[in-house]
Amino acid sequence: MNTSITAQLQSHELTEFLQLPVEVRAQVEQWDSALRKICKPIQNNLAKLAAAKGVSLQTARRKYDDWRRQGWRGLINRAKVPEDRGLSPEFIEFWKKLCQENGRKCKPAYREFLRRFKAGEMIPGIEPGTPRHSLPPGFSYDNLIRYKPSQFELTAARIGRGAAADFRPKVFTTRKDLRVGERFIFDDMWHDFKVVMVGQRRAMRLLQLHAHDLFSGCQFARGIKPRMEAPDGTSIGLNENEMLFLVAHVLSEFGFHPDGCVLMVEHGTAAIREDLEKVLFDLTAGKVLVDRSGIGGASSFAGQYAGRSKGNFRFKAALESLGNLIHNETAALLDVPGQTGSNSRLNAPEELAGRDRHADALLKAMAALPPARIAQLRLPFLEVNSAKWLVEEINERINQRTEHEMEGWEEAGLTTIDFEVPGVGLLTGSRVLALPEANRQAVLAAATPLARKLSPREVFDAGRADLIRFRPAQTAMLLKERTAREVKVGTDHLIEFEDQDISPAPLRYLAHHFKPGEKFAVVVNPFAPQSAHLFDAAGRWIGMVDAWQTISQTDVAGLHRQMGAAAKIENQLLCPLAARGAEITRKRLEDSQHNVAVLTSDGAEKTEKKRAARNALMSVD
Repeated sequence: MNTSITAQLQSHELTEFLQLPVEVRAQVEQWDSALRKICKPIQNNLAKLAAAKGVSLQTARRKYDDWRRQGWRGLINRAKVPEDRGLSPEFIEFWKKLCQENGRKCKPAYREFLRRFKAGEMIPGIEPGTPRHSLPPGFSYDNLIRYKPSQFELTAARIGRGAAADFRPKVFTTRKDLRVGERFIFDDMWHDFKVVMVGQRRAMRLLQLHAHDLFSGCQFARGIKPRMEAPDGTSIGLNENEMLFLVAHVLSEFGFHPDGCVLMVEHGTAAIREDLEKVLFDLTAGKVLVDRSGIGGASSFAGQYAGRSKGNFRFKAALESLGNLIHNETAALLDVPGQTGSNSRLNAPEELAGRDRHADALLKAMAALPPARIAQLRLPFLEVNSAKWLVEEINERINQRTEHEMEGWEEAGLTTIDFEVPGVGLLTGSRVLALPEANRQAVLAAATPLARKLSPREVFDAGRADLIRFRPAQTAMLLKERTAREVKVGTDHLIEFEDQDISPAPLRYLAHHFKPGEKFAVVVNPFAPQSAHLFDAAGRWIGMVDAWQTISQTDVAGLHRQMGAAAKIENQLLCPLAARGAEITRKRLEDSQHNVAVLTSDGAEKTEKKRAARNALMSVD
């Protein structure tokens, strides 16, 4: 400790000095020691001190003047140790309450304090009889603002607890000890561009519902549709049935980890209700569980109204960051026209209004044009099917990226080594390991090893083989809880119906194992339309039937395959007919053989006579 400053302090001053934070006390000692050495010419020496301390001359001068007036107390950094002269705990709490009661700023709260002070009102912490013509020391705004409520308190009071969460300790997690299929996150998103669709009166945005594996960071399953407009003008978006279909598709096509899987969902569109959660639990013997984000919106204090109930976006932070990446990748103005901005109310491009008007006029004209003319039009937005394929491509491009900063990647060992071979190029480590021993050693001797991170797709595909997939009967148990349509087997042994949510063309499924006219309830998962589940009148699962594909006339190989399948089914359909007609067939064969024998009997007799005569001549000779 600098003895030059402590030597002049009385006992009560020394106690006050020692109560300062260590960092502040050290600064006071350093400046006090330096300022004691300042002599004439003052300004020149202060300039040298300022340069040595790395501060401006104005700062050095201010500290020198404060030091001369107040001694060592003038060197205290009041930003770290606010002045508390006359500020009792009661007044500080009163001041915080004024700040909290203003929904925007603390300056109006200070003006309210001044008004009450000058009006002579009783103010906690200010003694009665205190002169009101001027403020006591320590009650300036610059000093009081140091005692304002914390940022957490102000945000919670003015906005709510959800927004205030940014100013409290957060819970951090890592993927390090996870495995593929142990945690799936489900969510929906709006794409930030518009598309057009034949039959719709105006341009609309694309909606996407997807599943994301938390360990690999791979968005491995998704469904995309436009937000359409019904004839009555209402909007048609995503619904809970589509979430059910996605869950069924994920568990039947990809599966879940044998040690258990948690489906992380929200409370809105991408929700799993309790009845479905129970079915999942029963079908998997408790291996598949559902985890939901907490509901926010509770009031910050008694008397404050509760906010709108909403989920916690931090619950699926990994998916939110991926969604931002998708928005960025789909923001190319030439490839994806019709951008709406991240928040169309605030940052929509001004040209969007004119683009909308132009698209509306073209859509009205298209209703009266033949398909060939429609195909020639150049629209200001992407056509919906083209947009879907583009979004699919971009999502998969993101899945295959190796340049990323995903949390816990190296700690989880999700890296590999590629080998650059002169004259050959880059070979993956797995490809090199698959080479014969002699070839592998030759490659390793000539190659340059290059370490890199695995892509999300590589990690997911590597772990996918360990997952347990739902059997068709289990999938049916999920789907039967939702609305099914009644269908009838046609005379052509096909089940045919229409569902615009799945396909604009009629859906056909092969049902040649059933009698024409038989009725069933059918459920088709839009994520897997290649098959349909059939249920009887009692709700029992009968089985699955495969789609009867419509083949393009240009697909010669496909036509041949379909014609071969049709011929095979025809033979199967003829089998019962052949069995029942076996007696007729046998009788016809017998009749045919008899007729042949009768018709050839004369010829046989003549042949026998010729043979006998020839034998007689030979005996005479």
